[in-house]
Amino acid sequence: MLSLNYKSFTLLFALIYFMGSLSCKGQQNPVPHTVQELITRLNSEMQKQHIAGMMLSVVTRDSVLYCGGIHYANVKKREPVSAHHLFRQASITKQFVALGMLKLISNGKVTLQSRLKDIAPEIPFQNSWESVAPVTVEQLLEHSTGFADKSPFEEYNFSERTFPGITGIMIFEKFMICRWKPGQRHSYSGVNYAILAYLIEKLSGQTLDGYLRDNIFTPLGMQDANVDLAGKASGMYAQGYVWREGSYQPVAHQPQYNAGYGSLNASADDFAHALKAYLNEWKTGSGQFLSARILEQSETPDSYLSAKAGLKNTYGSGNEGYVFDGHIFRGHRGAIGGFLSAFLYDRHAGVGYAFSINTHNEEFYGYADALIRSFLIQHLPKSIPSRSYPVSAREIKPYAGYYRLSNPGQLYTGFLEAIQNTFRLDAAGGHLNLHMLLGGVMHFSQAGSSSLQFKNDNAYFAHAALLRNNENEPVFVDQTLYFTRVSAFQAWAPLVLFAGSVIFLLSSIVFGLVSLVLFYWKKWPLPLLLLRLSPAVAALCILVVVTTGLQLVERMKAGLPMDGARFLWIAGMSGFALFAVVTITLLIMNWRHLRPLILKTYLVLVFMSYVYLFVIFVSNHWYTIV
Repeated sequence: MLSLNYKSFTLLFALIYFMGSLSCKGQQNPVPHTVQELITRLNSEMQKQHIAGMMLSVVTRDSVLYCGGIHYANVKKREPVSAHHLFRQASITKQFVALGMLKLISNGKVTLQSRLKDIAPEIPFQNSWESVAPVTVEQLLEHSTGFADKSPFEEYNFSERTFPGITGIMIFEKFMICRWKPGQRHSYSGVNYAILAYLIEKLSGQTLDGYLRDNIFTPLGMQDANVDLAGKASGMYAQGYVWREGSYQPVAHQPQYNAGYGSLNASADDFAHALKAYLNEWKTGSGQFLSARILEQSETPDSYLSAKAGLKNTYGSGNEGYVFDGHIFRGHRGAIGGFLSAFLYDRHAGVGYAFSINTHNEEFYGYADALIRSFLIQHLPKSIPSRSYPVSAREIKPYAGYYRLSNPGQLYTGFLEAIQNTFRLDAAGGHLNLHMLLGGVMHFSQAGSSSLQFKNDNAYFAHAALLRNNENEPVFVDQTLYFTRVSAFQAWAPLVLFAGSVIFLLSSIVFGLVSLVLFYWKKWPLPLLLLRLSPAVAALCILVVVTTGLQLVERMKAGLPMDGARFLWIAGMSGFALFAVVTITLLIMNWRHLRPLILKTYLVLVFMSYVYLFVIFVSNHWYTIV
């Protein structure tokens, strides 16, 4: 499970996948017993980790335990965070945009099963299964359309232009392609909520900001909140920062292309009121916001296969489930340049919290999240993990085999996600065992009475299952992850081919450097040197692309323009294609003069590796990323 919701902008590349990934771990500290002790602990850690400021709301069903801030909204001005300072809430926006759509549904303007092509035929999405599985409002809300997530290049609008109405959707046209039959797999995509924002404006006749203010923010008591893209609406705005080179570096409030997926600005006071409303079944001081039935519906996913099979602690209508020590918190998380945020509540326990920091620091974010939550649940009854049962090898046998991740979020790196998440599934020793191709084994036990629902031994509830999809094919699901069965060849071939191609890619650089030295010693003719150098140049071009990709996340954290990265990406991809062609041309021209056979074999294998990588890049849209 991810501790931070970076789904809206994370772009991973080959080196990351082969180096492994890091995860934030909550620090084991004594639980604070009072609000003052909680604030003191947070204050101390903020100073250690260079966090400029923090807004915080901690509530129960009956009272607000804390609503305010710690440290500075603006370091330069020494301006303390107040209960009314606006912090950028990023993807938490989706939770309130979803409420806006649910309000329209409750007013009879649209239904969950309304088809996108009927409501907005002007949106140029592509769905090969539209006649049997149309894209619906419910699928947009639950991210089960099959649309890919936007890339870092589409995260911010650095131009001077605005993109109102349909123009704010057309930015994402290449992502609006159903990669599989809609309504089967969850795959988080900000594009879904850009479309929902457009639909709200079209159906209501208001701007998104105006509609949410009148119908969502004001009824919930969120008097400061807005979804103003540029952050210029009335209110006190916190300044975002990154800590770099020993000082706080300001992050500009870069607007996005569409307000629906990440442009909420909200205060501690806003979230205190919103949390209280959620904990009281949407009863507010001014009356019932929306019905308790709609509240339950917003929290309960129903449009994708794992949810239909009973795994409900996942993503509903802009509302995600998180299980902590047996307590199910729901809400959303967010990350955008200079800010990290959380809005979470447990209706059954009657507790909730929201916070945002205006310095991008994942370590402190994880620390604060765990500390606040532990403070809230310390007096609640202790939960006990549900009972585990031994797995029956006989019942698992029809499902045994190799499985590969088949609902990657990213358009450009889905093949890498699939390679990393491929495993062999079997049942032995009373467990369901997942043998990862890249190493390691995961063990699951049967959960409850269902022989095909599973959990790890420390989990409180079932979170995985073996199912049959609509085509009666076996699939394995874990929360919202969706794996389809493949043959052993299909499982191993992509990994072996990709790893081998990367090895040849890197070796060609060494080969080129050695050839350059030998050129001056053996006095080779220039065409032979160029043949030996061209693969190295092609490889260096790909390294430029990978390095650029790795820098994108850091540039997003700091809200920096992408023009330089865009230029390097184009140059790297163009250079790779050019020098791959140069390599094969020179290889053909000099074939008769090449000695020994091992050299010919090596150069042929290098070129074949480059052809394979080129096919991968084309099929995964690396040449259309800009």
